[in-house]
Amino acid sequence: MQESSFRRLSLFVLTSAMAYATGLAAQMREEGLVILEEVVVTAQRRLENLQEVPIAVTALTQKGIEDADIHDLTDIATRVPGLTFSPFSPGQNIVALRGASSNDDGAGTDNSIAVFMDDVYLGRVSNINPEMFDIERIEVLRGPQGTLYGKNTIGGAINVVSTRPNLDEAVGKLRVNLGNYSRRDFAGLITGPLSDDWAGKLSFSTRKRDGWVNNVVLDKKLKDDDTLALRGQLLRSGANFEALLSADFNRLDVEDMARIPINTGESGDPAFWAAPVPGGYTDRCGAGNPDCSANPVDGYAKREAWGLSARLSWTVAAGELISITAYRENEADWNMDSTGTPVSPLPPLFNQINDDIFDQTEQFSQELRWLASIGPRLNYVAGLWFLREKTDRTECFDNDVEVSDCTPNADAGLTDWYNQVNKTTSYAAFGQFDWDISEQWTLTLGGRYSYERKKIDNDANAGDFVVINQTFSNSAKESWSAFTPRASLAYRPNETVNLYATVAKGFKSGGFPAAPQGIEFTQPLDQEEALNYELGLKMNWNDRFRLQAAAFHTEYESLQIQTFGPLTPAAAFGTFQTFNAGDAQVQGVEIEAIYAVTDRLTLSGFYGFQNSEFGDTSIPGTAFPDQSGQDLIRAPENKYNLNLDYVHPLPTGGEVAVQLSYRYTDDQRGELEPWAVQPKFDLLDARVSWTNADDTLEIAAWGKNLADEEHVIHLYTIASSVVSVFGNPRMYGVSATYRFQGS
Repeated sequence: MQESSFRRLSLFVLTSAMAYATGLAAQMREEGLVILEEVVVTAQRRLENLQEVPIAVTALTQKGIEDADIHDLTDIATRVPGLTFSPFSPGQNIVALRGASSNDDGAGTDNSIAVFMDDVYLGRVSNINPEMFDIERIEVLRGPQGTLYGKNTIGGAINVVSTRPNLDEAVGKLRVNLGNYSRRDFAGLITGPLSDDWAGKLSFSTRKRDGWVNNVVLDKKLKDDDTLALRGQLLRSGANFEALLSADFNRLDVEDMARIPINTGESGDPAFWAAPVPGGYTDRCGAGNPDCSANPVDGYAKREAWGLSARLSWTVAAGELISITAYRENEADWNMDSTGTPVSPLPPLFNQINDDIFDQTEQFSQELRWLASIGPRLNYVAGLWFLREKTDRTECFDNDVEVSDCTPNADAGLTDWYNQVNKTTSYAAFGQFDWDISEQWTLTLGGRYSYERKKIDNDANAGDFVVINQTFSNSAKESWSAFTPRASLAYRPNETVNLYATVAKGFKSGGFPAAPQGIEFTQPLDQEEALNYELGLKMNWNDRFRLQAAAFHTEYESLQIQTFGPLTPAAAFGTFQTFNAGDAQVQGVEIEAIYAVTDRLTLSGFYGFQNSEFGDTSIPGTAFPDQSGQDLIRAPENKYNLNLDYVHPLPTGGEVAVQLSYRYTDDQRGELEPWAVQPKFDLLDARVSWTNADDTLEIAAWGKNLADEEHVIHLYTIASSVVSVFGNPRMYGVSATYRFQGS
């Protein structure tokens, strides 16, 4: 089906359903039949109704996560306004929110968007995309979160909350999911009381699927799936003390991501189009075929991560003290071709580039929070935070098909090799006060002081390639600090409307560039800062209709961006450069709504608009140095999502449910070159399920990307060519979930 026809049909179906629902709602008289469940979040580090939080937050519930078959940030990004996720590989994950992102994945830099798993910060790009299973909710906080979250939340924070052990009764769940490409998922959970004060939980999830891209050079399938996730928890709950002890393990072992060269750019202007797809690829696969790969490297990606945490809480008359102690280790290893072209018959410039990376991180964090009230109108939270992180990262670049190992002497010393060992120490003190001036007005004031120190050891070997141009060793260290305040004024004229205005700052520390081609490129980067102005509205009408709307204007300073381009106009190829791009700004509007039309039919969706541009920005050593006035990277102008959920009770008990979801993402810049434009795409999902009378068994048939839309989820440039990673084609299958309770 053509893209435009598919979009018109999808919008017609969903718009017609909405028109029908609106007419049906006008005929309804029994108000009490339709009630939306309250959504509780911890966006401000305490349990609150989502509609009362003066922050732009998207909350995905447990049922929504399971029904939509959400496993990682790829599935989350298309369901949240302003959020994009662009994986170069499973170990190189780029997250962007409201225009803030960083694609330098070296040991000495961090993401601009932070992910927290049960209040524990996940620091590395290789570990920022955990397996989403056994999840109670996912909260995406949009805009700088520099007060309560702090580190690297200049664009926002993603808060993932797992389910807690059940102290009341023994319950369990088993789930089987089978689909095309030999997909086979198995997941389970059991939880219950161990004594009057103790409860436990064990859960697991495995996913396996064959690849859907045919590598015609190696005669094998790429883009497969093979993951394992385990979690165990012990909960001790007493009158004045609670302890939650957690352990988790994640493993991933997959084939190559299938990098595919494509033509892209701004239509209508031939000067802005990339060079043709290299002939070596088109000879084997045609032009930009997402099902066909010509990579000559037998690539792979492997990752293992595990962690331990202890959340201790003491409740006294004056308030509550919370301690969160965590230790995590992450080990990622991947080796993939970067050009997507076979060795022959291309000229040497376009022979495949072998990119072999090993990344190992150890992380310890400690947070203390104090939550209390002063009188009936003043609530506050104050705390201290500490992080120590060590990352050992080795990377090799070569234009040989096979490299025995990633060492300085690999390929007789002709491999471009570098190693970075970075040690980060972070401290922060924070506090936030909420003062109910009256029944209608609440003033929030908060601030955080952050200090971060990094020390890095660089070792580099210049082989016969072009990425590392100098053999050298050196050490460098630097520190950064910032005070990031927040002020918010909320007005509630009645119980159903919440209006707020917020001014907030965000901070991301500086760092040290990845893949420095010479010792002169190991200088520290400046820190990023953001100042955000936001007006928001949250409305709850009769527990049937909920609306969240936010208008924002964010000013960024010294954004850290990595490019791969020539240092001089005469250079035949590129080198990595990470720099502070200068100033930028983004403004936009985000609207989210949910409408329970009847007790059977619910409509929901969002629309997000953002207009972004670089300020006075000049990037030396690139083919397009003047970026002033250009759009930011990974900042699509329009995104929207429409969902329909219909439930039909059966006369014998149980129910049949139908769910439709349509998601659209506008085109966006993938790199600084004007032809590196990631095309727009839209996706249509559907699910039909049957649940028995006692809600113990559910059987469902599901489909994702039903129109088989060819869509790019990541792209980058190699010289004048654009190389892409495609998202999954049409996927479909059946699932069965069995829930049980102990006696």
